[in-house]
Amino acid sequence: MKAIELKVSDLAKVTGYSRFQLDGFLKKAFAGSFVGKRSGAQRKFSPHDLLVVAIACEIERKYQIERSALARVTEALYKTLLQPRRANREARLLITITPPVVLYLEPNSPVTEGLVMNLGPLFARVDEYLGASGPCPEAAQALLPFEPAIATARQSSRNR
Repeated sequence: MKAIELKVSDLAKVTGYSRFQLDGFLKKAFAGSFVGKRSGAQRKFSPHDLLVVAIACEIERKYQIERSALARVTEALYKTLLQPRRANREARLLITITPPVVLYLEPNSPVTEGLVMNLGPLFARVDEYLGASGPCPEAAQALLPFEPAIATARQSSRNR
């Protein structure tokens, strides 16, 4: 199965930034180049990259965090969102710029000092763009309450 590859134009549709704004944003906020892979002259992005960039753009737009300050936490943001977790539309992020820390918070988690960001609307926007959900509940795939698990191969007792 081929992995989903997204372009800068896909990121622009989800974030509301123009391609040129995104180019500048990615150069400043994601200077380490851990988001997106070069494919010739273009960059290709994964669905995870799309989510991380959408969250970072929302932080810049909504909370007026400068790109240079945002650059300190983008790698932590990327790694935090890679970790296995339950599907949860009420999840939040706790972000501190100094020291650069990003924590994924469950609904009833205590909050210490920092920027708290609701992830539900961003999850919905990215899922809708990727076709995993729709604008109405009838069109959406259900969020199943599965926890992360390790799948192993079963050994058959039959001789073949």
